[in-house]
Amino acid sequence: MTGVDPSGVEQTGVELAGVELVGVELVGRGLRFARGGQEILRGIDLAVRGGERVALTGPSGSGKSTLMAVLAGLSAPTAGTVTLDGRPLDRHGARPHRRVHMVFQGYALVALLTAAENIELALRATGVPAEEAGTRAAEALRVVGLSDRSEHLVEELSGGQQQRVAVAQALATRPAVLLADEPTAEQDPAHRDLALDAILGAADHGAAVLLATHDADVARRCDRRLHIVDGQLTEVEALA
Repeated sequence: MTGVDPSGVEQTGVELAGVELVGVELVGRGLRFARGGQEILRGIDLAVRGGERVALTGPSGSGKSTLMAVLAGLSAPTAGTVTLDGRPLDRHGARPHRRVHMVFQGYALVALLTAAENIELALRATGVPAEEAGTRAAEALRVVGLSDRSEHLVEELSGGQQQRVAVAQALATRPAVLLADEPTAEQDPAHRDLALDAILGAADHGAAVLLATHDADVARRCDRRLHIVDGQLTEVEALA
């Protein structure tokens, strides 16, 4: 597949050079998930394509986070399949986790590492050389307004700052598919827009973006909205 123009992301300033994004498609078919005898996902079908920004809304406990984890390949569905570019996710080996990145509600950062080190660690785990990892970490932190906090330990940062570090980490990995679970929940309005601009900007260069949110303003900035209730998608709304 053809690579993305290496000139960089205009809105975010984070380069996507070397990421193959043409024709990206993440598809879930007949997804079911049960835990402790309770069915959390009940036969969900959805597709998110490269260049799309899709909002996933629904009340607490409706299955949003579970669906995101299944789509990321972090939880195996009880039934159904997840495919990335037409191939089952579990047949990509380690590759899907280099192409699919999830921003967790709990941030999933290492408290005793600095903001920059957390990002560099994620990059080094995917084979990025140390010098390049440092450069990409610095640029991603700049995009989310945290250049002055790059050498602070994560445990020294506020919840909102930690959330933006998690967003920066996702951007630095240059994912083909970006899944974000409530990525602006801890932000004040100004920083919310900063983080959201960065996330949605990835779609401008071909990434498929799916974000779970309770914020109607965030959902309105997406192209489509999927609504989940009791483990079922009950509404599909085009916003663009």
